[in-house]
Amino acid sequence: MDTLIYLASKSPRRREILSNLGWEPVVLADPKAPRGWFAGDEEEKPGETPEDYVLRTAVVKLMDGLCARNELPDAREDRPVLAADTVVSLDGRVLGKPRDRTEAEAFLRSMSGRTHEVRTAVAVGVSRAEWDSVVVTSTVEMRELSDAEIAAYAATAEPYDKAGGYGIQGAAGLFICRISGSYSAIMGLPVCESGELLARFGAKAPILGL
Repeated sequence: MDTLIYLASKSPRRREILSNLGWEPVVLADPKAPRGWFAGDEEEKPGETPEDYVLRTAVVKLMDGLCARNELPDAREDRPVLAADTVVSLDGRVLGKPRDRTEAEAFLRSMSGRTHEVRTAVAVGVSRAEWDSVVVTSTVEMRELSDAEIAAYAATAEPYDKAGGYGIQGAAGLFICRISGSYSAIMGLPVCESGELLARFGAKAPILGL
């Protein structure tokens, strides 16, 4: 069974999820980007909804990832590239990755005691003409947080590489009292939908042995 896929993402969470299901993701680097990250076009466009925004950025990352795969000396152009992006939104406003501690605290304060939405877009393809995508939306209810809890969490390293400034799989799991949707999508990669997309392009989940 061919377990090779390409991952246009530096996210350790996405890489771990895929590896745990038996795929062997080759992490691609964008030669045009600082530190090799696939940033996509992360500027929101006027009138763009959170769903439109996250889908557009994931597709841009996929297209850049396909180019990066094809530039590899041992490129397997028959094997799919997966790209993804996750956004948190509250009242229709996208909360990206906090730039500093002040913004991380502001994000947490705005979500405290309220329900917000998490959207993850996944785009998978083997070429610029052969690809597909999906957006998975989940709702997350955060309990009321004290100022001390907000300050303590913002003082950790967790918030700064995550949409909305928190990771449900880490210490912030203590803040989440209810979710509706996909836990893995909130982490950054919806397992069910990603597996379906990869299978469509010839990369069924190796863990099933099919």
